Amino acid sequence: MSGEVRRLALPILIGMVSDSVLSLVSLISVSRLSDEAVAATGLASYFFFIVNSLASIFNIGLLIVASQAYGAGKIDALRKAVNESLTLSLITSLILYVTSFIWLPPYINVMSGSNPQIAELATAYLSYRILSVPALMLNQVLATAYRAVDKPWPSAYASIAISASGCILIPSMALGFFGSPALGVIGAGMASAISQYVGLPTYLFFKLPFRIGFSIPSNLIVRVLAVGAPAALERVVASVGQNIYINAVAKSGSLALAAHNIGITVESLVINPIFAVSIATSAKTGHRVGANNVMELSNLLKEGIKVSVSWMGGATLLLIAISPFVGRFFTQNPEIAKLVTAYLILAAISELGLGVAQAFYGAFRGMGSTWAPLAISSATVILLRATLAQLLQPYYGVLGVWFTQITDMYGRTVASILLYKMLKNKLIIKVV
Repeated sequence: MSGEVRRLALPILIGMVSDSVLSLVSLISVSRLSDEAVAATGLASYFFFIVNSLASIFNIGLLIVASQAYGAGKIDALRKAVNESLTLSLITSLILYVTSFIWLPPYINVMSGSNPQIAELATAYLSYRILSVPALMLNQVLATAYRAVDKPWPSAYASIAISASGCILIPSMALGFFGSPALGVIGAGMASAISQYVGLPTYLFFKLPFRIGFSIPSNLIVRVLAVGAPAALERVVASVGQNIYINAVAKSGSLALAAHNIGITVESLVINPIFAVSIATSAKTGHRVGANNVMELSNLLKEGIKVSVSWMGGATLLLIAISPFVGRFFTQNPEIAKLVTAYLILAAISELGLGVAQAFYGAFRGMGSTWAPLAISSATVILLRATLAQLLQPYYGVLGVWFTQITDMYGRTVASILLYKMLKNKLIIKVV
């Protein structure tokens, strides 16, 4: 069993690094437009946090059902779960896109703190980037299906294809390279949307133990949704908390908002791979539960924690080391650069807490207890981040807001350890 989580996490990590590189290139491109464009695209990107919250009802539910089915050798149930998830995710994404003209303008207005210049740029950017949602959701379901059956490399190749195309298209269409007209934030949004569709054909070259297609939803999709619902609700609560949190940042001014976008993009490049460990821990735990081999679950969790701590320890040191220099790369404004330094140092302090919590979350979900991360994250993101950020902002400005990353992440770690010690075997729920 030694190294199972690490081996499965590696290609997932590579895919996530590719995604982070794309975000970094996008940020560099937009930073050449204006500080307001940086703030606007960063603000609009929070919408995709909500999209991912919605997608998680399919992805997390499917990961648990599919991995347990694969561990139990129930290939027909595995096929139905995947194909029905593809159908429902496509329908959901199309509904979201078609109705966007109704809810998009008021959402941007609220999130921008009624800043008209930022709201206008964010609306222009998101109006085109939202075209990516169907491809994004299909990509996520397919990636989950392959990871559940111990084939994580196709999703990594798809992410690399998306990243490679985006790294060419975004600067070209935003800034006017290679003969393309300079379309500004509109070009960045269009290019981001196009790149998502480039990744889909990648999966045609890799086979699963069953035929992929679209299937009419049956009772099995209800089970996928039931398992995934707590994870989706967790993301929804997190998105609400994050939006309250970003509102506190926006109250601190456009310079703080621009610095936040730069800081969080750089941070994501370093820390996003930790979620690969969580996904891998979920899949391997699900295999054990499906095969009725629960004696090894504690060892899987320990491996997940070990990998998480080693990565996040390095991430902490790296973020602190680069913090004085990063801001000046993205902006000529010395005040924004100074704020980026402060953000990265505070974020770095929180990373070990995030890493340990994600290892526990992966184990909880693989056991079938998707409610556990929901309960923990809901409490910490609302109480220890969002509410605390709003309370601290009038007195300490954006530094007080960013400090709540630390209280949130270490609160999750403490709560996860206590819950696992108190319940342990009661957390195991077979879903197939």
